[in-house]
Amino acid sequence: MANILALAKSYASRQKTGIIEYDEFASYVRRYAQHHLEENPELVGFAMGASEPLQEELNNLALERQVMVITGAMNKEFIFVVAWYIEHYKEIYLSMQGNGITRPFPNSNDLPKAAPEEILTKRPANELIYELMDHEQLDDSTLYALTFPSGVPPVIFPSSLSIQVLVDTAIRKIHDMLKKEEVHDYFLKKLTISNPGKELAIKNYFTKMTNRPDAVFDALKETGDSFYYWTQLCYFIKQDYNKRKDFTPEDINGLQSVYIVEVAAAYYKSRASERMQKETAFKNLDMLFENPPYYFTMDDVIAMKDPHGIPLLGQYTEQDLKDHLNELFSEVEENELPRLLVVKVSDTESYFVLKSKVMQLVVRLANDARIVVRESLTKVWYKHLLGFEMLPEMKDGAAFERCLRREVRSCQPLLHALLTSSFLPVIALEDSAPSKLHLFHNETLIPYSEILMISRQELLADARIKLPFWYTIPVVSWIAALIMRAPKEKRQKTERQAATKTLHDEKVAEEKERQVKLDAEESNPKRLSKKKELRKAAEQIEARLVPETSSLDRELAGYEQEWNNLIGKTNSANLTEDVNSLIRDYMRKVLRTLPANGFTPERIETLSDTLVKTPALMKIKNHPALRMYIQLYMIKLVKNIP
Repeated sequence: MANILALAKSYASRQKTGIIEYDEFASYVRRYAQHHLEENPELVGFAMGASEPLQEELNNLALERQVMVITGAMNKEFIFVVAWYIEHYKEIYLSMQGNGITRPFPNSNDLPKAAPEEILTKRPANELIYELMDHEQLDDSTLYALTFPSGVPPVIFPSSLSIQVLVDTAIRKIHDMLKKEEVHDYFLKKLTISNPGKELAIKNYFTKMTNRPDAVFDALKETGDSFYYWTQLCYFIKQDYNKRKDFTPEDINGLQSVYIVEVAAAYYKSRASERMQKETAFKNLDMLFENPPYYFTMDDVIAMKDPHGIPLLGQYTEQDLKDHLNELFSEVEENELPRLLVVKVSDTESYFVLKSKVMQLVVRLANDARIVVRESLTKVWYKHLLGFEMLPEMKDGAAFERCLRREVRSCQPLLHALLTSSFLPVIALEDSAPSKLHLFHNETLIPYSEILMISRQELLADARIKLPFWYTIPVVSWIAALIMRAPKEKRQKTERQAATKTLHDEKVAEEKERQVKLDAEESNPKRLSKKKELRKAAEQIEARLVPETSSLDRELAGYEQEWNNLIGKTNSANLTEDVNSLIRDYMRKVLRTLPANGFTPERIETLSDTLVKTPALMKIKNHPALRMYIQLYMIKLVKNIP
């Protein structure tokens, strides 16, 4: 079908008027349809000259207020094309942006007398400016008429222009008026009188404003003295105009400008207030993250309140909250941990924890778990000792550690999630607190018994103390054991079942932990990609430094024998471990900022030279062998990045 609106726009542009005769336009549509009939057979209705198809299209456009059909003198019909007037007034505003700033704002008196009022969409200036500044959609479908109080004529504004053009034009008009010497001095004096003691500040502001129109626009977006001076100035200008009885076109133009700028100033002030409220709310939110208990669910975050007891959600929207949390989750620098961490306890349970509070939280949770685990194991062990049964964890240190791990996972799952997280080693390394908690030894988590400060021997002693006194009498306890203890086969069967269940539970838990870590890595493709590239680079460098007939471990052992010449197996092993630990600590810091393409043979040589020259390694005499050992050990570390 023919786009009648587009044809009306084209025809009006050729005629250079927004009012076209109905019959002439119908003839134009007929000729157009006949010319394009072969490529668009649906134009046949227009090509035959029938009036019904065209009338139907125009009626639909009239309902959308795109065109208006009126009857003039001698029953002659005319079509008002709104889009032509929109383009016409757009050109007027663009000319005012240049050298035509003295040109008055378009108003309803500029329209042809025969133009129907329906072509204008009348809206109060304060409503429309607020609406368009919040949600502006530029098109050529609406011709607005901004209405003002006190009988000031409306301003016509096309929807094809940004509302910012209208505000900027109004500012420039007021600025142009204030450049006149007598007007400048008059309003400067009024501002000075109304603000005693601020004469110099007002003079500097007035000078800056009259020299640079953009300074006025900046003042509208601020909430300080500049904003106050500007709004006060607008009030004085409006007050001066209202004293006049007869308005000239210039006076009307000035009043319209002041009303427009006042609405824009009120808009910016309200948005600035909302922005400050939102910033304050997020500062309160960040402070609450630093307060006990240090870990929070999403529901906790949504329910947080400011110091006055007012919910924070409401001072910002849910989308604002999501954006703020995403900003806290995002990495500050490459390979750096974000400020806010997500600790996943299970598929349905996770917590937000500040990176700076992780170590404090571990200490706090460990202290809480210590009491619960100790009481729980004491009761369980007492019950078994009462039946003359010994559990594996009562006798074996490794079984005791596994038992503690199970207990922590059960009673304090968040602590278990933190201790098994991938980020804890990095945070523990960066921890510089005076009472630093050493959770890792040689990059391995210390035993749970040390974290919880629970001794197996003390725990067993506590459980035995609760037993009846005759349990300590050898003969009596031996006789009681024969009577009360379950048969050996039954005990062994029960122990096997318990051991099988425990092993299964541990495997399931470990698999969940492994999956959580994999999910965390997969959710950060950037970090995963970097690890792959580093491992690939390490393999390429290994191929260059290690002969085909040898291996990386064999070369490391060979160079170690060259530089490590201490006598005694223990002394030699300790020296090697000290050197390896130094290399690991150094590489851990380097890898945080090292880009994936930065792990090259040249870079490895530089790093090894730096390490060899440290005071701790200067005492080793065979530096060439030590340097090669360091390079090969660095390759091994990078190859084994998880």
